[in-house]
Amino acid sequence: MLPGMNARPPLRRYRHALVACAAAAAVVWAVAAEAAPRKRGRRVKGKVVRVERKQPQLATSAHVCSLYDIDIGYCRQEVAVGDVGLVLDDQGVYGRASIRSVSRVLDACGVPVTWNIEIDTSQLTSRDYAYNAVVVFRHGIVEEGRSMPPRGAAPADRPHEQITNVIDDDGDSRGDLMVTTYPCDEPGVGTRSQRPSMTCYDTWVEHRDEWRHARTDTVAACY
Repeated sequence: MLPGMNARPPLRRYRHALVACAAAAAVVWAVAAEAAPRKRGRRVKGKVVRVERKQPQLATSAHVCSLYDIDIGYCRQEVAVGDVGLVLDDQGVYGRASIRSVSRVLDACGVPVTWNIEIDTSQLTSRDYAYNAVVVFRHGIVEEGRSMPPRGAAPADRPHEQITNVIDDDGDSRGDLMVTTYPCDEPGVGTRSQRPSMTCYDTWVEHRDEWRHARTDTVAACY
């Protein structure tokens, strides 16, 4: 041992060394922890496929009859004396009217094809409605409701299908109830035949901005 040197280094040098080693170890551990991937839920590779849910079946008992005079009109479905409906045209609703009389119109085969009606107008707010006014049975309509022009293509666009009635039942100037007609050989199936076995009448209900089929009525053809 050389003169002037201590036999052992001071204790504080060891402390400094230990502190330095601990700090270095902490840095290494922090870097390693940051670099290590975090555990997450298992990822499944594949294509995202949208599963279409089956649309709920819609149904309605609504029936639209046409007026060709103040209190005289016709229906394409059977009605009865005492049935009550709402009279409306493209200007609005005129109130409730009940059927006073009904007479069946038969074809050459003896099958009823329309039902002529006479309505009681005594409860209406006015009798000054258009010649193409309608009476709507079994369907709720607010005071601001009205009938609308049958424009555009029918929802199903079957051969020779035409829109006969469009009803705005809530006053927002958009159709909510629609009736279409077309030649058919079985209910709901249009045909281009020149001698179809039936005439189909489809009733549609607006649901979430699209027309949904609710009912098909048929009248047998007579030749």
